[in-house]
Amino acid sequence: MAYKNDRTKNRRRYKSRYRSAHSYKQKRSSSQSRAAILVSVLTFVVIASLVIVFTFGESIYEVLDNALTNITATEPPTQPSTVMPTLAPTEPPTEPPTDPPVEQDAEFMELLESSGMDLEDVLVNQMMFAKVDEATLTCTITCFEKDETGKFVKPFEALSGYIGSEGADTMVTPYEAKTPTGLFKVEYAFGTNYNPGTKLQYDQFTMEDYWITDPNSQYYNRWMSGTSAQDWESSQWLYEFTKSYPYAIVLNYNRNPVDPTQGCAKFIHVSYTPTSWGGIGLSHDDILTLLYWLDPSDGPYIRIYK
Repeated sequence: MAYKNDRTKNRRRYKSRYRSAHSYKQKRSSSQSRAAILVSVLTFVVIASLVIVFTFGESIYEVLDNALTNITATEPPTQPSTVMPTLAPTEPPTEPPTDPPVEQDAEFMELLESSGMDLEDVLVNQMMFAKVDEATLTCTITCFEKDETGKFVKPFEALSGYIGSEGADTMVTPYEAKTPTGLFKVEYAFGTNYNPGTKLQYDQFTMEDYWITDPNSQYYNRWMSGTSAQDWESSQWLYEFTKSYPYAIVLNYNRNPVDPTQGCAKFIHVSYTPTSWGGIGLSHDDILTLLYWLDPSDGPYIRIYK
């Protein structure tokens, strides 16, 4: 079916939607009424709000201001405090305890001082002090050994002996009968007799043994067996010194290296008078006392001084 124009078309639509023109007008009037009511409500709300603001505005402002102040002034909730454990004070690291210094024998310390030595100089366990008296050509030998506590003690009473017939000195030339002063190590022992039981190295003489006293020899101040390499003009034929060398102790004097301008044959041996080669003379019994006591593992030394 064709319509002549849009008005006719629209009218047809309305007729299909609403049964009559009156129904259409009623619907339209209802919508307008709701809109008017909504506008009236909004207008009332606005007017009422304005009235409240103008009437109670100052009081509302105070209430809001106080609320905000209280909110900002309120401290935040504090966290529960944590109790930290108390730590013991840390002690500084300490060095391991050291043993107190050993109180040394008064006589030992006196001999150290009189001989020009300090306790730190004594690095051995056996020490002998030979105090020289040039006026009488005698000496006193006092021996000390270190015990298990580190203290130096006397193993026996001091021994009396003799020095060289020409006295004692730090500088001794060949053939001088002077006893050298200084600090000397005990080397070994020898003699015409059998080993008496000493811990030192001990060698017994034979008829072929010599101690070279010629400073021009390459063997000066050495013990030589036999004469096949002889280049010396003077020597001690040891086997004939049965009275002086039944037992003898060799000191490390002018031994290594050998100085041909210094003396030789400086031993501790048996003698009852000042010695002719500048050694130290002891009685037979006293030299045995030394031989029984001396121990190479204790590194024995002798300090000869005036």
